[in-house]
Amino acid sequence: YTQWFSGLSCPQHDISVTEQYQIASAKLLRYNFIIILEMLADPDYAKAVENFFGVPGVTAKRGVFCERKSRKANKMVPLVIKNETMERLIDLNKVDIGLYKELTDCLDRDEYNNYGFPKFEPARFSNVSVKVPYDKYVEWKAEKDGGKPGKGEQLKRITIISDEADER
Repeated sequence: YTQWFSGLSCPQHDISVTEQYQIASAKLLRYNFIIILEMLADPDYAKAVENFFGVPGVTAKRGVFCERKSRKANKMVPLVIKNETMERLIDLNKVDIGLYKELTDCLDRDEYNNYGFPKFEPARFSNVSVKVPYDKYVEWKAEKDGGKPGKGEQLKRITIISDEADER
């Protein structure tokens, strides 16, 4: 996982596992919310995730699209792993476990035995876009481009609410 999240798993990059870990950690910690899938087995955690997103059924069992085909293929051609590959995977797994622990150490419960996720608030996701009349946008764009035609004309494809649309 560390290699995958860092995006630097190709051997030709010659980047140390430590550096890959740092990059993967930095990328993941930019997210506002990371769901730990195996934690969904904890009903309190699952409920906290449902409350955060405002939707029920997070833990509903669903089948994987290619699950049957994958199992059949694995039975037909069993995986054979060389010892050196196994040793490399064990070493990489230790790093992945460290990343997992870093991401899950903050999952403490509060004094009410709840996870501290905020609850869903629809206002957080309301449309707060600024409505700009198209002619004002074209005027601003022309000033910004120094009166140069061309590039601004291509931007007509961008959805901009015009005065005519507001009147309809």
